[in-house]
Amino acid sequence: MDTFAADTREYVRDLDLPPRKQKGWVHEVEVPMRAGDMIHYESEHAPPGDRVAFNVHSHQGKEVTYHAKDAQPSVGGAFTAPWEGKFYMMWENVSGEPVRVRVRATRHAVHAGPVAEGEGHHHG
Repeated sequence: MDTFAADTREYVRDLDLPPRKQKGWVHEVEVPMRAGDMIHYESEHAPPGDRVAFNVHSHQGKEVTYHAKDAQPSVGGAFTAPWEGKFYMMWENVSGEPVRVRVRATRHAVHAGPVAEGEGHHHG
């Protein structure tokens, strides 16, 4: 598994995903985030579509929550963390042929520095 580290602003890769069920056919990236942090993601591969399944998910115990899912040749969007924790971007080759996928994600941290306990947002 790869990591999009909290202190890194951009994650860019060219992935060569082997056919489904062969070693390396899934590429998963751990994304540690604080509540309110946002990532923009985009990926593309040559048509036809439905060859690569993309998702953003998180784990809470044995429960998996999917925050975004897509399977188009060109995928793009934004995800804002609903809570602090680890989230995962995943690309899965669901075809019987190798697929090259270009992926890019950028991080937009809401909080520039450490968040102090008990501090709230004051509007006034």
